[in-house]
Amino acid sequence: MRVALSIAGSDSSSGAGIQADLKTFTTLGVYGCTAITAVTAQNTRHVTDIFEIGPNSIAKQIRSVIQDMPPDAIKIGMIYNKENIRTISREVKMIDAPIVLDPILSASSGGQLLLPDAFESFMTELIPLSTIITPNRLEAQKITGFKIVSRSDALRATRKIKDLGAKNVIIKGNLTEKEKVSDILMNSEGKLIEISNTRLSLEETHGTGCSFSAAITAYLAKGFSIIEACKLANKYVWDSFQDSLKIGKGLLVSNPAGSMYDYACKYLVMNELRVAIEKIEAIENFGKLIPETQSNIAYALPDAHELDHIAAIKGRFVKIGDSVITASSIIEFGASKHVGSAILAYMKVNRLIRSAMNIKYDEKIRKIIKSIFKVSNYDRVKEPGHIMKKEGMSIFWGINCALAKYPEAEIIYHKGALGKEPMCIIFGSNPIEVVNKIRILLKHL
Repeated sequence: MRVALSIAGSDSSSGAGIQADLKTFTTLGVYGCTAITAVTAQNTRHVTDIFEIGPNSIAKQIRSVIQDMPPDAIKIGMIYNKENIRTISREVKMIDAPIVLDPILSASSGGQLLLPDAFESFMTELIPLSTIITPNRLEAQKITGFKIVSRSDALRATRKIKDLGAKNVIIKGNLTEKEKVSDILMNSEGKLIEISNTRLSLEETHGTGCSFSAAITAYLAKGFSIIEACKLANKYVWDSFQDSLKIGKGLLVSNPAGSMYDYACKYLVMNELRVAIEKIEAIENFGKLIPETQSNIAYALPDAHELDHIAAIKGRFVKIGDSVITASSIIEFGASKHVGSAILAYMKVNRLIRSAMNIKYDEKIRKIIKSIFKVSNYDRVKEPGHIMKKEGMSIFWGINCALAKYPEAEIIYHKGALGKEPMCIIFGSNPIEVVNKIRILLKHL
């Protein structure tokens, strides 16, 4: 596994700094190490305190990492004072790895993160060491000494910063266009590349700059070229920007690991559901349990609170003799209103019950399930009129009624009503548990 080292400050709100870097490294499949330069007390509104880490401690942190797990790429973020700059400059010169320099001059929530007397040292000692430097427009203005109000200004700024010694320069978020936002990259060969995205109507977000430079670091550690790393980092941050969180009372907070959690959960849900479907199709005599309206099996994400968070077969199971096949091999989120609504209702009571399947109801099945499982029921004849009028609320109401009588019910049934087929729903913590209950039922049928 590739290793990335972040030399930066700690952010107590975890929106920026080493916390954001580690989230990004982990999300992109790189092992993250740190050398902490300062401990900040900050939140989404402001920085209230900065505790400086001494240069000797910083040097020892860097050395302890490189002696045991030499980094494949290094990011330098908040450094705060000129003593730290000298130390970091001396230490990273001994490491054969690309260096991403993120010029942290101030916090997006307010607060000076580089002391004024350290700026000259930053310019002369760190910029010439950088494989790539990643200033935003305001930071680029500070470094170059002129305002950037047009694309031509941004291009001029990249050239001037490159003349200071940086091998590659990318200026983040050219703010001069209404419909798009662009990063301007000048690579080591002097080639200009513009990386653009549609402008999102979101307020300023805390931590996107750190995530961007950390993403470049991660991709460089994995062997991508500068241009490839910048394009991939741009897409990564644009995607995570849309997942920004309103955690505090101030700025939005970047959520670089949000997509990883969502993708992982969806993959696991769909994979487990697919395995369960294959097992169901292989069960002899399963067709005996299929109702006239057919059956479906569904599985919810751990944090499900709407039907689009629940995966099911698009098309249900179809009875062929005493066997079944799926009408479609496609699994989609939001594919089952009936079983999905039942799961959502159950998760209101017990969030660990995330899977269910509907089967037919008759008196023989009722006697069998009551002798083996924990069973509850509800009466659709008693369904209130205002519930009937709301699309999708009948199942939700019924499951709530049944769980009010028996909160640990494994199977819930109703005997139908005018125009409504009687039905049983088998619940479990996952699809395999549901399949195993079906097997037990069939043995007694």
